[in-house]
Amino acid sequence: MSRHLKTYPAPRFWPIKIKEREFVIRPNAGPHRMVNSMPLGIVLRDVLGYAKTVSEAKRMLAEEKVLVDGKVKTDYKLPVGLMDVIYLKPADAYYRVMPNSTNKLALMKITAEDAAFKLAKVTGKRHLKGKRMQLNLHDGRCISVDVSDPFSVDMPYELMDAVKISLPDGQIQEHVPMAVGAYVMITGGIKIGKFGLVKELPASRSPNKLATVSIGDSDTTVTLKYLFPIGKESPIININGEVT
Repeated sequence: MSRHLKTYPAPRFWPIKIKEREFVIRPNAGPHRMVNSMPLGIVLRDVLGYAKTVSEAKRMLAEEKVLVDGKVKTDYKLPVGLMDVIYLKPADAYYRVMPNSTNKLALMKITAEDAAFKLAKVTGKRHLKGKRMQLNLHDGRCISVDVSDPFSVDMPYELMDAVKISLPDGQIQEHVPMAVGAYVMITGGIKIGKFGLVKELPASRSPNKLATVSIGDSDTTVTLKYLFPIGKESPIININGEVT
């Protein structure tokens, strides 16, 4: 794989001008795929404007002025994606990466209290020895949890569910199931950036099945893989903050 990335083939939701420069930052391998994330250097320079150049962004990171999910990050190529929490020490400001109908991903300003946790979607799971189960989450985390009967049909964690995780230690605080009545945000498709309540779910958790979601006064069908549960009947994260 090439170490360089030209501006034209870069994801269109990145806030960069195609004709302004020939090359753009290629993200390193990390917790999010390139098509669903932005390099930290672009976030600091092009989204938040705390750096005018890549060199300034590198300097900020080298001085340990930027934290992602509660941990100091120094890699300007680090991919940041959905639900990641970014803290900038110079501005004493917290941001959460959220879906956006215009740019696909946007940064929402949040409080220090909101920045103490994040939500992560369960994308896979497998049984381990000693009555334990490994949950694979959308942000690259793998968390091992105790289960009394790993083969029970009443297992609490299912694919497409979400978990509330404390930061920076990554401990599960709450389980947010994908169920009828769950409050969800839409992370892809033509309804990206919208929020609503699940009214009907398909019989299986196949990601390409359709679910019915109530958005405002109307119902619509959304592909299951684009739904991210963020609460039981009401959101447990702030969804009304200032968006950048």
